[in-house]
Amino acid sequence: MRKLLERLFPIVVSAVTVAGFTAQVPSASQREIENVAAFARLFGVVRYFYPSDAAASLDWNRFAVYGVGRVRAAEDSVVLEATLEELFTPLGPNIEIATSLPPAAALGSVDSWLITWRYDGAGIGSPNTGPYSARRSNRGIPSSNVYRPASPPVPPSRRGDHVDIDLSPQLKARVPLSLTEEEARTGTSRLAMLRAAVDAVADPAGRADLDVWLADTLAAWNVFRHFYPYWTEADVDWDGLLAAHIANAYSARSRDAQWRALQLLVADARDGHGLVIDSGRPPLGALPVQLRIIEGELVVTATAIRDIPVGTVITAVNGVAASERIAQEMKLASGTMQWKQVLAARRIAVCERGAAVKVTFTPAMEPAQELETPCDQQQQPAEKRPDSMTEIAPGIWYVDLTRTTIEQATPILPKLASAAGIVFDLRGYPTNIGAWILPYLITAANNDNWMHIANIVGPFGRISGWQSFGWRLTPASPHFGARRVFLTDARAISYAESVMGHVADLKLATIIGSTTAGTNGNVVTFTVPSGFAIRFTGMLVTGHDGRAQHHLVGVKPDIQLEPTIAGIRAGRDELLEQALAVLRQ
Repeated sequence: MRKLLERLFPIVVSAVTVAGFTAQVPSASQREIENVAAFARLFGVVRYFYPSDAAASLDWNRFAVYGVGRVRAAEDSVVLEATLEELFTPLGPNIEIATSLPPAAALGSVDSWLITWRYDGAGIGSPNTGPYSARRSNRGIPSSNVYRPASPPVPPSRRGDHVDIDLSPQLKARVPLSLTEEEARTGTSRLAMLRAAVDAVADPAGRADLDVWLADTLAAWNVFRHFYPYWTEADVDWDGLLAAHIANAYSARSRDAQWRALQLLVADARDGHGLVIDSGRPPLGALPVQLRIIEGELVVTATAIRDIPVGTVITAVNGVAASERIAQEMKLASGTMQWKQVLAARRIAVCERGAAVKVTFTPAMEPAQELETPCDQQQQPAEKRPDSMTEIAPGIWYVDLTRTTIEQATPILPKLASAAGIVFDLRGYPTNIGAWILPYLITAANNDNWMHIANIVGPFGRISGWQSFGWRLTPASPHFGARRVFLTDARAISYAESVMGHVADLKLATIIGSTTAGTNGNVVTFTVPSGFAIRFTGMLVTGHDGRAQHHLVGVKPDIQLEPTIAGIRAGRDELLEQALAVLRQ
């Protein structure tokens, strides 16, 4: 059932309200937060970019829990410096932690035999190598679980390559990014003691205590800091937010509260793919309605229950005002405002399976009513639309790309080729037909490079170049020469926006509706120490010119039009009506 629900509701994680999230609990001192922040800044750099054998093989989840427990107790910067040295310097040579650093030596000669970390593709990484396809040069084999076109040459490493880090107002660190073979293999008695202490830490998966919550936060913060490709577009001071997210972890006193704390962290990254998943949550179901935010109201756009008709305005759920629920859910959602609204409406309709949910609502021209309905649906009902493929008017065909498959569409290709007009409906996520239909719309090959993967060679956004590619489309027969319209809105995200990007940039049709979600690129998943899985976008997507910003912008329509409550209550599809009007002109 859970797998089914994740497929049907890929963006839904919880239907629990966030009321009480900021309840008063003992807060950490500024000293303690500063200590944890300093540890966090050094943790990510050493974990992902310090190339010693000891660092590569360390259990970093347990180390994170062990480390925050140690640094929290440091009463001043002198003790913190000593504690950080005890934690990190056993992992290999030349890691320096001090109140001030000596001038760095000039970079040495190029040496292709130096050991370094290289990350070259968004994929599912191993627990110790991060969320990107990773390799230590001259060690091991690059991960094969990610699509990678031919990589551009990576500049060879130089002796003395390093990064300097401001850990706190009082402390700095210098971490080598390249080591010789001998340096990478270095092991000491101090390393054995560190390993023994880390191995003695209980498995953090499923645990619910402060050190684990802090470890979760610093682990998640670091993955975004070093691997998220959209910091320029997001315009977020991620470094400045670290202390606030550490404070949120201090406020968490349950696994549910920690889920919300992590979701707030992901929300701050402004990534529509951003999601925190807890596989241990109770099974989820759905109310027998589909909801959307229209004209500022929570409106029923599809229903499986006679007592709550389409067009009904939901005013409260389980006694919480709809406006409050919308605000709560949007605060926890990541991405554009239009996508946050989509998520909020969907999440409000999701509930713990089997629970009774009290819904307060106002049908058209009727007083407010209240109904208790079971949370027993496996999926939310679908909006009323024409048949997925139909001649909707003489000579005009309608194809719903969210329901029609390649197998269903293939037999009607000749009819589409001879049509006078075609309406393609992409208000949502396409089936396998999305990319398949495009060759029938183009008249020349398209080799635009609009997807880009960074070759990451160091922390804090240090890259050596980009792998850039596209879909490489060639015209297919029969060509659809008819006038074409695409319907879309904020429910179109990711793959749907890849399709809409072609339509907009290649001017393949008139676009009617509202702006798409503004999030595209391969999704990366990683796991934090307590077991929460976190998703984010690991690939940079641009316009077809390779430069225009897509993230947080989306694909804008040629004709801006959104449904109205009056239209929904009248059973009208106002976007489809506009499409037919355009095609008949």
